[in-house]
Amino acid sequence: MRLEYIRSFISVVNCKSFSLAARQIFLSQPTISTHIKQLESELGVQLLVRSTKDVILSEAGVIFYPFAVRLLETENEALSQIHKTEMAVKGTVSIATSSVPGNYILPQFLACSRKAYPDINYRISEGDSAQVLQSILHFETDIGIGSIKSANEKCMCLPLVKDQIVLAAPNTEEYRNMKGNFPLERLKQETYVLREPGSGTRLATESIEQALDLHAKPLKVALQAESSELVKRGVEQGIGVAFISSLAVKESVEQGKVLKFEFPDIDTSRQLYLLYHKDRVMTVPVTTTIKILRQYCQSI
Repeated sequence: MRLEYIRSFISVVNCKSFSLAARQIFLSQPTISTHIKQLESELGVQLLVRSTKDVILSEAGVIFYPFAVRLLETENEALSQIHKTEMAVKGTVSIATSSVPGNYILPQFLACSRKAYPDINYRISEGDSAQVLQSILHFETDIGIGSIKSANEKCMCLPLVKDQIVLAAPNTEEYRNMKGNFPLERLKQETYVLREPGSGTRLATESIEQALDLHAKPLKVALQAESSELVKRGVEQGIGVAFISSLAVKESVEQGKVLKFEFPDIDTSRQLYLLYHKDRVMTVPVTTTIKILRQYCQSI
């Protein structure tokens, strides 16, 4: 089993593409394909499943992937010891994130990270919290950030930052006259902008709706969006009100674009988690990212 085969395999998995992997490690696409075929032939199993959209790990590939990463890490450590050099904090870290941390935490964090570790490159993918979990469990990304805690023992969930769900409303005279206290009966008459099913915000919102007894009859929904940014924009345009992350509307509230209402009599807090697979071999850039991301989130 040759290390160049392993290197090609890991690159294809990370890039989800033979052509992108070829560019990443400066080989031709036919060479990458040959490496994968040789590796699968030696192991006697199919490691990758090719579709019209991308390339994903087979069941055997999911098992083999962490060992492949470990082999390359062992090579790097051996070379470092032989040449008596420190392993540089250099490489690519893939992060799967739900929309709230993706839009309102990561941009500022990445700016800080680049100052301290300019040789760490990041590849960010965004989806709802359920999709983030799946990407971790299928070894598609190094780490994830979302608000759903997995019951799978393979998925490690570290508390990252506390968030709060608030009600955002258009900044109009009608809502300003409420003086920060939204009448509960009025909530049942409002038109809403909602997140899509599967998002952590939607799950948290459903718990709040139950606590406020808003499930007696279906809510009037004008818009269902796949990101908190779209929900916020909908509120700003007067489409409706929305239960939304306080992180998502912080800037809009400060700019006077929306009004924020809180409900102190019920628990509207939620936890955002940092997720990673228990069996994934952590590279130095990944462990460094986890450390500095947790430190950064303690300051916000």
